[in-house]
Amino acid sequence: MINPPSAPNPAGDVGVLPEFSSLGIQDAPSPPGEEELDVMTMTRETAMKILVRSVLALANAAGEVPATPPVSRPQTPLGKENIPGIHMHRRTASRPATPIPADRERTSKTELEQSEAHHDEPTITNDIGHGAEPIHVQRAHMARKFFSKSVPKVCLEDYVNRIQQYCPLSTGVWLAAGSYIHRLCLVERYVPLTHRTMHRLVLASLTTAMKTLEDHRWPQKRLAAVGGVDEIALSRLEVCVEFLLNFDLQFLSERRLRDSTVALQKAGQAAVMTARLPSSFNLRIPRSR
Repeated sequence: MINPPSAPNPAGDVGVLPEFSSLGIQDAPSPPGEEELDVMTMTRETAMKILVRSVLALANAAGEVPATPPVSRPQTPLGKENIPGIHMHRRTASRPATPIPADRERTSKTELEQSEAHHDEPTITNDIGHGAEPIHVQRAHMARKFFSKSVPKVCLEDYVNRIQQYCPLSTGVWLAAGSYIHRLCLVERYVPLTHRTMHRLVLASLTTAMKTLEDHRWPQKRLAAVGGVDEIALSRLEVCVEFLLNFDLQFLSERRLRDSTVALQKAGQAAVMTARLPSSFNLRIPRSR
């Protein structure tokens, strides 16, 4: 009698680490048109280029959008766990991260600008029951987490190249992150897509997509260090993405991922075409002789 193989354990398999690549966005082929776009054969770098081009175009078109001021609310005299009728949502621990060989553990450090929201501002308030805040107030709390106090000094292309250098991600993760951003910022309009929000939106969407779609998982500590935020901030951003998208994170068909990628591309192209000219621009038409 032959014994069956042991159960798979992706978290204990060092071999599932993706290959580290030196190819950056600037070296990647241009994204194909709608008819030729194939998400199953697309390279990671092309998927990165789609994300960066679209997000930058949309942020340029949006301009400066201020963060919603923090909402003042009365202090609750009792802990939430002691209030009758309120059942708090508790997150279960996710699968452990994939072990990383010692020669790949080291990363260089970067920091984003400080977040507009403070750590003590709530991420998710009371879900239901007595004392629950309106849903738009809860969404405003979550949207503030994505705002930096000022525009980060690192450009988005360098930021994305940095993530891919130290935490390589698959094509599907990059495309799924673009879909999340499209839904958050354009379809549902929960978070403005600006130069002050795009870095945190990209980092949080990539983290959420990686944990949703992949067996391999980079450690939270490493992702936070590479992204320039602390672990608590990254965890709260990830929770915000999940709640704002109503936990609809999976792509059960190739067509859905392709359609969402095409929608993001079209939105970016439309933003480029409709972007306003600067006030300093002065068109001079030569007189006909």
